[in-house]
Amino acid sequence: MPTSRTMLAARSARFWAARRHALHTIGLLGSAFVGILLAMALLLWVPTRALLPLAVVGLPIGWALGALEVLVFPALVQRLPLRLATVLQGVGHGLLLLLLYGSFRLIARHVGVAHLWTEPASAAAEPWRQLVLLPIVYALAVWVTTLLRQLLQGMSSRRLRELIRGRYQQPATEARIFLFVDLKDSTPLAERLGNDRYSHLISDFFRDVSPAIAATRGEVYQYVGDEVVISWPAATGQHYANCLHCFFEMQRAITARHAAYQAAYGVVPSFKAGAHGGLVTTVLVGTQHREVVYHGDVLNTTARIQAQCNALGSRFLISAALRQQLGEQPEFQFMALGGHALRGKAGATELFDVQLYLPLL
Repeated sequence: MPTSRTMLAARSARFWAARRHALHTIGLLGSAFVGILLAMALLLWVPTRALLPLAVVGLPIGWALGALEVLVFPALVQRLPLRLATVLQGVGHGLLLLLLYGSFRLIARHVGVAHLWTEPASAAAEPWRQLVLLPIVYALAVWVTTLLRQLLQGMSSRRLRELIRGRYQQPATEARIFLFVDLKDSTPLAERLGNDRYSHLISDFFRDVSPAIAATRGEVYQYVGDEVVISWPAATGQHYANCLHCFFEMQRAITARHAAYQAAYGVVPSFKAGAHGGLVTTVLVGTQHREVVYHGDVLNTTARIQAQCNALGSRFLISAALRQQLGEQPEFQFMALGGHALRGKAGATELFDVQLYLPLL
C-alpha cells in the first residue's frame, strides 16, 4: 500500500510536471529564435567570427521571448482589456528589439566591424538599411517562434515526434485513458449570460484548467462546445493516478479563481467528469485539415459514463475497468454504484464515484 511519502512524491511530480512543460516550451522557443537569428545572419553576410557571440546573446533574448509568450502575454490577455494587453505586448516586443539592437552593436564592436552585417562592395550601405533590417530579422524570428508555440500547444512534444516519424500514417493500436470534462448547467448559464459573456466564460475556464492538465501530463484531445476531452497513454494516466488527480487539480484551479469568476460573471463554473480506459485505434486523417483521431468503443463509453453524473448525483465517475487498472489509491475514496445501462451499450457497466479522500496530500 502506498505510503504518505509516495503520495507526497506524486504531488511533487505533478508540481514539477506543470513547470517542466512551461520550461520545455520556453527552451524550444529560445532555441528556435537563435536558429532563425543565425540563419538570417548568414544571409545578411554577418562575419563568421560573430556567429558564436550572436548565439550567446541571442539565446537569453529567445528565452525572454519564450517567457513572454508562454507566461506573461496569456496572463495579460486574461486579466486586462484586449487593447491594453495588446499595447503591453507591443511594449514587451519593443524592449526585446532594443535589447537585440544593442547586442548587435556590442558584437560589432567586439569583432571590429562598423556594422554587424556588411553588404557586397557594389551595394551602398545606407544607414537606414541597418535600422530596417534588424526589425525584419526580429519580426521573422518572432513569427517562427509563435508558429512553433502554436504547434506545441496543439499537441504534446511526444506526439509531435511520433508524427514527424510518420507513425500515424497507418492506423496504430494503443492503450489510452480518457477523461471527459463537461460544464454543468451550461444551457441556462448561456441564456443568462448571453453568447459573448458565455463564450468568455468558457474561454477562461479552459485557460484556467490547462495547468492542471499539464501537471498531470495529460493531452487535450479536443474541445467540444463546453466540454474538454483529455487523454493519456495508459501507463502515464495510471502513474500516480494522473487521470484522477487531473479532475481534482482542475477543481482547485477554479476554486482559486472563485472571486474573479464572481466579479466577471456572477457565477463560478462547476463541472462533472467521466473516465475510462482501453484500446483505441489512432490514425492521422484528413487532407486539407489533418488531425490525429482516436477510434474505438472506449471514447463512446467514456462519454456515456460522464453523462450518468447527473442521474447518479456524482461529479466524477469512472468505470470498474479503470478502477481495477489503478490499483490501491489511498488518496481517493471509491464508492461502488453497481451496474448501469449506458446508452448504446448492450450490457451493464460497473461505475464508481470518486472523491478525494486525503485533500491535504
